Amino acid sequence: MDQKKSNKNIAGTHMEDAPKSTRKQDRKRFLSYKFEIIDDENTYSVSFNAKLTEEETEKLLEAVQNCLYAKLADCIQMYLEQHSMAYTSFIAIRKPLEHSMAMKLAGMFLQSDTCKKIDSYTHSADIYYAVMDHQWTGNKNNCEGCYISVKKTPALYNGQYKYNVIGQIFCCNETASGEKSHFAIRNETVDLTVYCRKLVCNSL
Repeated sequence: MDQKKSNKNIAGTHMEDAPKSTRKQDRKRFLSYKFEIIDDENTYSVSFNAKLTEEETEKLLEAVQNCLYAKLADCIQMYLEQHSMAYTSFIAIRKPLEHSMAMKLAGMFLQSDTCKKIDSYTHSADIYYAVMDHQWTGNKNNCEGCYISVKKTPALYNGQYKYNVIGQIFCCNETASGEKSHFAIRNETVDLTVYCRKLVCNSL
């Protein structure tokens, strides 16, 4: 794809360019945040600890929604600094992406029937936002990809998290005039203490 922007969607983890802040605050009241964007070639991941209200988190998302994927970390850190928001353990990662891994993650978010699989991937974050904007083209014009947005936030009770997922997985073969897609909207509450969930899934 050409120039990439997050376009109102904010979407894993070794250090590449990792600016840090060591501001001293009550860490017991901090939550762990993770923002992740997966495109055609890379995974961009930003994680940090902070205590932001829901409104502050929404404003942060609005501020970085039009930044280039590769500039996600710089935009988030600049916003935190400019608004004097205390944070710790800021880590920015960019790592190459294999098509098979992208589709595996897409299947997990849209088709998985066990919350354990999803939470094994997002367990390190109390609040998680992700966007997958991925497409691969192979021989004979075969193509495969996905467009997915994911949001994870704490639920009302301790140990529970809410997931909101919307997206589509698609594949096509122009030679054989074949095309398949799977669209799903998922809203679920996950209780990490017993690995149980309530799921509402609409699939077309």
